[in-house]
Amino acid sequence: MKTFTELHRRLIGLASRLDGELWDKLLASLNPPDEYPRDSQIQDLAFRDAKALGGYVPDLRSVMKNTSPKTVSFEEYQAFCGIASLYNITARLPALLLSIPDYRDSAILIELYNGYRQILAEIYSYLALVEAEAAGGS
Repeated sequence: MKTFTELHRRLIGLASRLDGELWDKLLASLNPPDEYPRDSQIQDLAFRDAKALGGYVPDLRSVMKNTSPKTVSFEEYQAFCGIASLYNITARLPALLLSIPDYRDSAILIELYNGYRQILAEIYSYLALVEAEAAGGS
């Protein structure tokens, strides 16, 4: 992928179809306060979803590296903000899972969380550069 717009479309497509029928079945089995699916199903899906979106981090880094903040058009800026939003909300999944005592020592979950923490720092640093450039290069 060469543009934020292209990556944004790909991520939206992925997010709109995460887990397909499995998610639909899980939602069908959720009828609070009477019926709940197994905790492990929900937790597994949250982890898998965070991993799936995290799989596009190399593409995001590549686009950021190859796109000067000085050249980001308004359309690309909007797509980048959409990407930032997706990663911001998705980062909450591993954080939430780490709040569950059974998962606090999960090395793979800690690694996923730290990866999200790092990419969010990179995203917001890049966003600050784009916005500074849009405001007159200050």
